[in-house]
Amino acid sequence: MDRSATVGTGLTSGIAMSSADNPKLKEIVEAVAREIVSTDHRAGGSFIRTPLMYPGGATVVVRVDQGDNRFFVSDVGLGYQEAELMGAGSMYVKPARVIAEEAGVRFDNQAFFVLEASRDQLPGAVVTIANCSQHAVMRASDALAEKTFEDRKSRLYDKLVGVFERKVVKKNVEIIGASTQKWPIATIVTLHGHRPTIFEPVTKHPNSVAHAAMKFGDIALLKQDAPHRVAVVQSKAELGKLLTILSRSADVIDDNETNDRIRRLAMAA
Repeated sequence: MDRSATVGTGLTSGIAMSSADNPKLKEIVEAVAREIVSTDHRAGGSFIRTPLMYPGGATVVVRVDQGDNRFFVSDVGLGYQEAELMGAGSMYVKPARVIAEEAGVRFDNQAFFVLEASRDQLPGAVVTIANCSQHAVMRASDALAEKTFEDRKSRLYDKLVGVFERKVVKKNVEIIGASTQKWPIATIVTLHGHRPTIFEPVTKHPNSVAHAAMKFGDIALLKQDAPHRVAVVQSKAELGKLLTILSRSADVIDDNETNDRIRRLAMAA
């Protein structure tokens, strides 16, 4: 017999028995459950606050109404409102329709809903609507981030063309890092007698900083063949401690950096 399996089973059983016989623990778990999921009953319907959260930090809420023995379940357009608040309302409807179709629920261009659910179907309907609402906002948020990044890439390219000659500025290129990974590069400036200089937009979002740091770090390992690396952010002050991470593998400048400073960076390579 596997002794480790016996020991594992004994520990699990011991924990389970003590939990079942511990009234205090029961109270704590029940309290935690109520904190994770709560309800609010109003004249306009009953609302369930789920453990799910939108990208902006708001909690996903689902409304339940009853008619005869059937239930109407909806996010009452709260997902759409959340997308609107972050400026991604126009990017919400298209992915939401696809999500609704895949989940087998309905979508009226604002709200996800299940028109008629039985009592047995109600838990699944609530979970499905909550997931659909959250997923749609996340998709809209990602689309907005991508559009914002593309807009910043275009503005950066135009600025660099204004600082240098168009012929020395290229956009949307690839560089193979020391790991042999191909990295997409927003813009790169190549001046005669100098190594190329990468100018890459980076947002204050931790994922953007982490991705840029990984990219710059891999490229830096090319050593003498490594292009100079410049991260362009909206505001260094907004980065907080993330600025230290980004600065380890690249110079960091603001969007409104002077043309003279940009020239010096490109000529320092």
